[in-house]
Amino acid sequence: MPRSDAHLPAMSSQSCVLVTGGSRGIGRACCQLLGASGFRTVSLSRNPPEDKLPSDTHYSVDLSDLGATAQLLRQVLAHHELTALVCNAGRGDIGSLENFSPRQIQQSITLNLISPLSIARLCLPALRRQPRSDIVFIGSTSALQGARYGSLYSAAKFGLRGVAQALGHEVAGANCHVGIVQPGMVRTGFFDQLDFQPGPESAHALHESDVASAVLNMIRSPDHAVINELVVQPRQHVVQKKK
Repeated sequence: MPRSDAHLPAMSSQSCVLVTGGSRGIGRACCQLLGASGFRTVSLSRNPPEDKLPSDTHYSVDLSDLGATAQLLRQVLAHHELTALVCNAGRGDIGSLENFSPRQIQQSITLNLISPLSIARLCLPALRRQPRSDIVFIGSTSALQGARYGSLYSAAKFGLRGVAQALGHEVAGANCHVGIVQPGMVRTGFFDQLDFQPGPESAHALHESDVASAVLNMIRSPDHAVINELVVQPRQHVVQKKK
């Protein structure tokens, strides 16, 4: 069952942005920048964030549990006037495909692809009711070019890119803008469980705020101009094995 870190408030007259995976990394950077730019955010993740933001309301839920996520989302949508969705939650399952079990493959695709699809589906009726709304998916440059040991991760991110492209046409008449940000390597906890990481110099990896800025640019685009895709990469591509 989902856990709430705050009681659901009465319906707010102020619109807000729903951010998945909003407790740390890119998701938390999005909450911080959006809050500083005058938006309210609702963040969803398994664990609560370490910092409290006055502009953010956090709810704890395992986003790979589709039933629990749907149950919580219905409550959130009843109490917050949603105008934008940022689908950021995911994980990097990197390794030789033959070493993943069928269950591990299913779990990876569920969190990285099926969960954002399901969340977007539930949010679409509320977003369609707004004069202007936005859906931003956080992809990866792995959606542009598959790399060795990235079969699972690329499969999900390639799929997410297709979702963004197709859904953009589907909801264009409702002035719902759909886009995807494709970051290269970002210096976050993403690499904690992996045996490689970006090189040590600043030019070897992005900051979380770089991706958050791309998200904000999409949400702030004029009504007549949709930013479908933004690719943000470090100036130099350097990968090193961990000791």
